[in-house]
Amino acid sequence: METTLVTIAQFDDNFEADLAKALLEDNGINAWLKNAITYSMVPGIAPERFYIELQVSSEDEILAREILSGQRSSSEIRDILVAEQAILEGHFQLTSGKHSNMYIEKIRLFQNPAATLRICELLAELLEPLDYDTVVGPAYGGIVLAFEVARINEANFLFTQRKDEKMTIREGFDLSQVKKAVIVEDILTTGGSVKEVIACLEDNGIEVVAVAAIVDRGGGRVDFGCPFLKLLELDIPAWEAEDCELCREGIVLSKPGSSDKKI
Repeated sequence: METTLVTIAQFDDNFEADLAKALLEDNGINAWLKNAITYSMVPGIAPERFYIELQVSSEDEILAREILSGQRSSSEIRDILVAEQAILEGHFQLTSGKHSNMYIEKIRLFQNPAATLRICELLAELLEPLDYDTVVGPAYGGIVLAFEVARINEANFLFTQRKDEKMTIREGFDLSQVKKAVIVEDILTTGGSVKEVIACLEDNGIEVVAVAAIVDRGGGRVDFGCPFLKLLELDIPAWEAEDCELCREGIVLSKPGSSDKKI
């Protein structure tokens, strides 16, 4: 079968193009550089007429864009988390019920609208190539992210909430034109709440195209059955309460954040 190539990035520097190509190939993706020879032969005039185009097969486009975007955005997200003092150390109970010695306080991010806007711009960039009509945000943290990503990418918006211990779409939204959706969340560990959102959307006949998050603190182990895009991936320890060494040491347990989820 003939391979269809798509351009996922353009460069005006041979070295940068080679680095990007090598990064994709290190991740098992075949990549090609278009116009590289022309550019190197006539460097004085080529920038005005040619860009070096980084191309991959259409089947690899989503993953390749995620790798390139993630490489650029991960360090920026780390810088934002540090600048907003959003990385806390101690003894915490997560929304999943597990315990951890580290917590990412998303409220610190949302407190700074400029930081939140930049995060939404990076999420929108990740999701821009996909085919969807609606951005969905789980209450509460996902609402502001999904709304702004929808605005940037000119999509519709809706949010889900927990009602009577069940994830539901907020009453009042018109779902007649909602066919394909992406879910945007803030911080994920086990992904349990997002899986509930996926089930809720599918029960309403809505196809879930992808999930996107600011931070995957589960080290890439969560499987949603669709592409999972993230700006930063961390492998932060999390334990069941009965296995928590911090509990055995008698360190006071904090329960930051708010959630209607029963643990």
